[in-house]
Amino acid sequence: MRGRYGLPRLKDLRYRTKLFLSYALIITIPLGILSSKYYFSGREFVSEFARQNLYSIVKQNNEIIDAELARVEESSLALIAEQMLYEQYLHANPEDEYSMITMEKKVSRALNKYFPDLQDMYSIHLLTSYSNIGPTGASALFPYEDFNETGLYQAAVKADGGMAWVPTFSFAQMFKREINPSNPPEYFQLLTGVRLLKLFKINNGEVIELLGKAELPVLVITYQPDYYRARFESALPANGASFFIVSPSGELVAGTDMERAYAGGKPDWLKEMIKLKSGTLTMMEDGKPLIVCFDTSEVTGWVSAVTISPEALGAAFLPQIKSYTFYLTLFLLIFSLLLALLFANSITRPIHQLLRAIKKTGEGEFDTRIRVESYNEMGLLIHKYNQMNVKIKNLIEENYKVKLREKETQIMSLNIQLNPHFLYNTLNIMNWTALENEQKELSRMIVSLSAMLQYTSENSRDIGDMAEDLNWLRHYIFLTNERFEGKFTVTYDISPELYSYQVPKLFLQPFVENAIIHGFSRLHTGGRIMIRGRVEGGERTFTVEDNGIGISAHRLEQLTEMESSSIGIQNVDKRIKLIYGEAYGVSITSQEGEGTIVHIRLPLKG
Repeated sequence: MRGRYGLPRLKDLRYRTKLFLSYALIITIPLGILSSKYYFSGREFVSEFARQNLYSIVKQNNEIIDAELARVEESSLALIAEQMLYEQYLHANPEDEYSMITMEKKVSRALNKYFPDLQDMYSIHLLTSYSNIGPTGASALFPYEDFNETGLYQAAVKADGGMAWVPTFSFAQMFKREINPSNPPEYFQLLTGVRLLKLFKINNGEVIELLGKAELPVLVITYQPDYYRARFESALPANGASFFIVSPSGELVAGTDMERAYAGGKPDWLKEMIKLKSGTLTMMEDGKPLIVCFDTSEVTGWVSAVTISPEALGAAFLPQIKSYTFYLTLFLLIFSLLLALLFANSITRPIHQLLRAIKKTGEGEFDTRIRVESYNEMGLLIHKYNQMNVKIKNLIEENYKVKLREKETQIMSLNIQLNPHFLYNTLNIMNWTALENEQKELSRMIVSLSAMLQYTSENSRDIGDMAEDLNWLRHYIFLTNERFEGKFTVTYDISPELYSYQVPKLFLQPFVENAIIHGFSRLHTGGRIMIRGRVEGGERTFTVEDNGIGISAHRLEQLTEMESSSIGIQNVDKRIKLIYGEAYGVSITSQEGEGTIVHIRLPLKG
């Protein structure tokens, strides 16, 4: 049917058309609303996010470098108490070439000890007016003769035993050396940490200083500016970003382009940045905005900063914005498909329920029922299915009862053939005959056999009381011991609380029998069997231990396999697992010539 203007009414549309319209509405409306909101708020959010991200990079890099330099400071401080250095510099004799060579080896070993990782350092030295000692190949680059006249020495003296960090300096200017500008050496620009080592030793609790007795050495540790450049350049998030490091006085330490960093003079915002120590600023440079993220080192006091224009920063994060948009669209698409799936599922769910129920019925689950939600065509079909299952189940139960009665008749017939009362009466007659003939040992054997038959025949359950099962085992051991004429002895160590539990029937007998028949096969006397029972770790544990010939590793592996020929062992293990679960069962350990131990684990709940 059609509505006004010849258009079909909504309720007359096919389900596929309804699903398509639902999908179109679900995807179009959210996308339109979210896209508009994202467009107006995206710029501000991305700018602030990128700024904070850049600031965290600067701060994190500063912390990593601070940790390295702090470790260097700690190692250099530990050198002061090194007694070997104290002795070497106290007795140093520049006139004795052999003693100076020996001194250089010992001091180099000490430096290697306190500075084992020289990967990031360019060089390390201990300088005096008469020597330059260091473990690295570049140790000779500093001329020690004029070192006391350099700014490095003055910085060390001024620090008075503390660590002083000297910004990047020109090697040629510091040491008044000629450098070929067209082919400068790799140490043309360096940054350095210096410390005047006030060496001392402790003698009988007294601190004896080297100061006043000999010249104090100066520890000099150098880095190339590339040490900073490599860390920052690898972390810069975008093209157009640059970094620089300055000292509190405004001296340039390192930078992306050190030649033109200060080409136009020091920026006006440099003082404000040094004053604030850490944070972000937006400054104007050449009439254009410039974002500066900076942080001050806790070790050197130097300020590390990254600068980038807002345009470059936005370009750096544009791929991320595209990624967010893509994943958002993908999420909405999946969400809309899920809604369409739910809508279709409401129609097809009864059919799927019926198919699953029919499958279960085919597998023999005739108790399967489906709840009838409505009596439409599908509801009526489900109702008929339920009625069919009821009739099938009734027919099967009637057939099963007939078969069960037939089985009971067969069992009754067997029981009549071998009536336990007949056996008890017969054994009783045999017992009295033995007593009349004063055969007491035979009488005990008959009584034991009678008790064993009574336990196994009258109780059809798979589990029994611990006391009854253990009593049956004692009768069995008595009869077997009579057979083997005192070949073995059995001792018991059972915790009293175990008698209140039930156990699988005859769960110990197969292992006692194996010990007697196989374990003592080569013994004529002296066989010992120890049966223990304990409550340990929330479980009941039983062990049957013998001093027999033991079991070889190959044979032991066969006994524990599921296809083993040892029926008794596998029977007990399977029964335990069926009754209590796979976590419990039997395990065997044995050593040839020493004996065998059988471990049986049962839960406390049994």
